[in-house]
Amino acid sequence: MYRFSIFVLQLLVLIIVLTFIFTNPFVISLDIGNLKYSFSSNLFATIFISFIFLLYLLLYLFFRSRLSFGKYLLRSKYKKIEKGYLYFVDAMIAIANKDNKTALRSHKKMNSYLKDDPSLSLLLKSEVLKIEKKFPELNNVYEDMIKSKKTETLGYRGLMEQNLRDQDYHHAFLYGEKLFSINPNIEKLYDTLIFIAAKTKNWNQIILLSDKAFAKKIISKIELNENKSIGYYEIAKIKYESDINEALRNILKAVDLKKNFAPYIKLHLEIIANLKDKRKLLKLTKKYWYLDPSFLLSSIIIKILNENNLTDIKLIKEIIKNNSHLDESKKLLVYFAIKNSKWDIARENISGMIGSNPSKDICYFMSDLELGENNDKQKSDAWIMRAENAKLENTWICRITNQSQEEWSSLSNSGNYNSLVWKSPMMIRQNNN
Repeated sequence: MYRFSIFVLQLLVLIIVLTFIFTNPFVISLDIGNLKYSFSSNLFATIFISFIFLLYLLLYLFFRSRLSFGKYLLRSKYKKIEKGYLYFVDAMIAIANKDNKTALRSHKKMNSYLKDDPSLSLLLKSEVLKIEKKFPELNNVYEDMIKSKKTETLGYRGLMEQNLRDQDYHHAFLYGEKLFSINPNIEKLYDTLIFIAAKTKNWNQIILLSDKAFAKKIISKIELNENKSIGYYEIAKIKYESDINEALRNILKAVDLKKNFAPYIKLHLEIIANLKDKRKLLKLTKKYWYLDPSFLLSSIIIKILNENNLTDIKLIKEIIKNNSHLDESKKLLVYFAIKNSKWDIARENISGMIGSNPSKDICYFMSDLELGENNDKQKSDAWIMRAENAKLENTWICRITNQSQEEWSSLSNSGNYNSLVWKSPMMIRQNNN
């Protein structure tokens, strides 16, 4: 309103001035050299007003045409970009459908329309190079990607995957670690880095990465404890040969994070045995057996006690006294009773566990009893044959490949991280069928 009022006021002043000039004409004289020019003020005013009007008209036409031309250029640019995006979409759909020829053709057309957007071009180019399996050129594209904030995560991920494909775990981890620092929430990134760290035996990195992932709420407390315990366990194994006390500190951390896990208990007992502390070894054996009287732990304890000459039947009874009524405790006692030729103790404890379908270990115990107590080879062999037909005992099986192995390891024999589960091979066969 204020601006309109000013415009009206200026227009009124101009009209008044023009009215005054035209109603009060006067002669204007100009001397140019020897010549003298005279003309009316009305003529001068008319020419001046005409000039101003013509100038206004020319400026109006100039700016109007310039604006229209700018709009034309802008529309052309957006149409070009739109076509480029359409070819980009066509190329991505073709890639998804494994139509390589269409993908390559659309990629070339897209490049001619989207020259000012290198990020999309690099993305599509990387997918095309994957199709063509031109891996050196693909590496160069990924290197270009990491130079831009828009595409750096794609670049680092691509370089990590390329190095994983080439089994260059060192460089794969470096790129993956950089990617984790930029965006730790990328799907499967944490799992991939843990796998690489395990392959390169970088156990400290597993602990550090797990702490960072938990702090950013990427993993649960259970997964944190699981992976950190593996890190401490593997460090303890390494330190076992060079610094037994450091090994002990690390295995205690592992056991604390994942309680009653037999492989950790095994290493803990082996470390204590190596320290020649038999009293503590027996105390820990009793404690662990009380917490988890299982077949798996039984095989570990049998091996430890045999290696350290702690096989006296009184010691075994002391170890199992808190849960002597359990079958696994009885089996442990039967094993050492047979070893010490205490046939009456062995017979007394095994009698209630034979049944109509005895387990493999019971059959072997009976074979040893018949041969050791009665020197009856025929009955002993019969029990061995029966053991061969008994159901299979649990073993460590990779849940990914279904391959079995005798000892637990953080990397299975098939190369998978933390994939071993304690199962019966028969269950795996039934599932496969």
